[in-house]
Amino acid sequence: MASKGADVTERTGVLLTAFGGPDSLESVGPFMARFMGREPSPGLVASAQEKYRAIGGSSPLPGVAAEIGVALEHHLLARGHDVVVRTGMRYWEPSIDSALEDLQAHGAERVVMVSLSAFESQVTCESFRTCALHAAQGLAISDVCEAPVLHRAPEYRDFFGHACAHALERIDAERPLVMMTAHSLPMADLVGDDPYPGGLREVADAVAAIAGLAEGSDFGDDERLLGVRAFGSFDGPVPWLQGYQSKGARPGAWLGPDLDEVMERAAASGYDGIIVVPIGFAIDHMETLWDLDIAAADRAAELGLTFVRTPVPNGDDSFVEALCGAVEPLL
Repeated sequence: MASKGADVTERTGVLLTAFGGPDSLESVGPFMARFMGREPSPGLVASAQEKYRAIGGSSPLPGVAAEIGVALEHHLLARGHDVVVRTGMRYWEPSIDSALEDLQAHGAERVVMVSLSAFESQVTCESFRTCALHAAQGLAISDVCEAPVLHRAPEYRDFFGHACAHALERIDAERPLVMMTAHSLPMADLVGDDPYPGGLREVADAVAAIAGLAEGSDFGDDERLLGVRAFGSFDGPVPWLQGYQSKGARPGAWLGPDLDEVMERAAASGYDGIIVVPIGFAIDHMETLWDLDIAAADRAAELGLTFVRTPVPNGDDSFVEALCGAVEPLL
């Protein structure tokens, strides 16, 4: 365990937490083992490696997260804050444990934690929080406080709103449909009044307003989309809905509607294009680069739908500003 040197001044540390991802094809298996809590089968690893090979051989998430950390530190230093920023991954390196040790080694006795997963859920923010608090118990860090989740930042909503508006201007389709997506979760994992679905609806409505679309509401069994039930609107210039993607293989009900189902119903209902706005993802990784750009795009082509996927923030200045806005009041 690292210790604070005598020549290091006391300061506040900022910990950016993220899910993580393999940084090479060779690390796919070890990453999956950490995430699953057991050794994956060789066939499962080989299947995942093929997907990672298709998106460049690794997940961009750890590298982008590290770049965001450097940019955030520069922004905060320029604003007069003597801080050090480190990024910790829940299921890869640098781990949350090692990031906290590094912050302590650089003089941090107090840490402000902020999740790069923009929406609160049990599998993201809660998991990061539990891991960080447990790791801090063995260090000389007196306080770990938590910044607000990033979907509340106006910069986050503005980014996706303007991206959606731009996609609407350039899509080559006479009757397009907009779908705002996030990672689906098993219904069994949603404990009580889980904030995840509500947060997504809130952001989807804000993005729709920025893009010039109608205000959303719950609708069900609508014949204009062959009975799909969702949150969104069929009013305004272009219909839109908020749904989910990247459903796993675990048995049982998952949050929906699912993107694949919506595309199939859209094609059967006479739509000729779909704009996917992945509001649930702040940084590109497997769920956007494979699940959307390859798998969903191929399925859309089979269905005769023009497919457009809007970008996510990654290291955009607006996202760094959102992080500054979340962190600075706690420094």
